[in-house]
Amino acid sequence: MKIISFLNFKGGVGKTTSTHCIGAALSELGKKVLLVDMDPQGTLSFFSTEEIINKSTFDLLLRKAGVTDCIMKLEEFDLIPSTIDLTVAELQLNITYNKEYRLKNSLSEIKENYDYILIDCPPSLSIFTLNSLVASTDLIIPCECELASMDGLNLLLKSLEDAINELNPTLNILGILPTKLDGRKKISGEIYEVLKESHPNIFPAIRINSKLSELGIEKKSIFKSDKNSKGAKDYLDIAKVIANV
Repeated sequence: MKIISFLNFKGGVGKTTSTHCIGAALSELGKKVLLVDMDPQGTLSFFSTEEIINKSTFDLLLRKAGVTDCIMKLEEFDLIPSTIDLTVAELQLNITYNKEYRLKNSLSEIKENYDYILIDCPPSLSIFTLNSLVASTDLIIPCECELASMDGLNLLLKSLEDAINELNPTLNILGILPTKLDGRKKISGEIYEVLKESHPNIFPAIRINSKLSELGIEKKSIFKSDKNSKGAKDYLDIAKVIANV
């Protein structure tokens, strides 16, 4: 069983989209999947459901509710959602003991129920990100195929060194996930090639696809809205790599 965090400090690189789409893709492969939204912005939750959120990661981290009470059962995967209330939890968590282990301790109660747990981290090294890294077995770093993202990737990797070494030295960087590959732009392809040359653990790239930008409109995954789209095919390929299919 893998617990995989998705993290990048730069916004707009496809972090939440990748969490959502890979979760749905693993479900397509017959895997039991739980998504955990650790971002106070709650975009993953917005993509996933229109249902009223009664319990969330806010309640989970502050021990106001048990982990099973926070899980929403959806069609393709289960979800522990997030709301803007999570921003308040940071101040409260920072004055508690073992604050980085709240998520890990909670997930330990239910992790045997799933093949994969995917965590969408906020775009910062916050207490929520640290909780995610401590709870995870693996890390995936989405990286947009553009120059600014390349610089940000190197900074991210350097910034994570101390946190990983101190809190979870066995955490495996499963791979860099190139996103928004634009076949119409030469520079986009060149950056993808540089990524492959610079890092040994590069996933196949996710091509730009309009269907991916529509996530959240119908609260459906890319596989339910258009399973023949480039986005669906690309993310299914990634899921097959992760699942060794």
